[in-house]
Amino acid sequence: MNTHLMIAVAVMMGLIGIAASRDLLRMRRAQLQPATLRAQRNADRGPADRARGLR
Repeated sequence: MNTHLMIAVAVMMGLIGIAASRDLLRMRRAQLQPATLRAQRNADRGPADRARGLR
């Protein structure tokens, strides 16, 4: 009877581990979404900023 109990506990621990790893992978994928960035062109700057070498 102890053998059956130990096997049942091992199966339950495995199922809990699988569920936890799926949740972690799902959260990691959500964090890896690319972010949109806006780039500014140097033409948008005034002539005084360009003369001083400011970016």
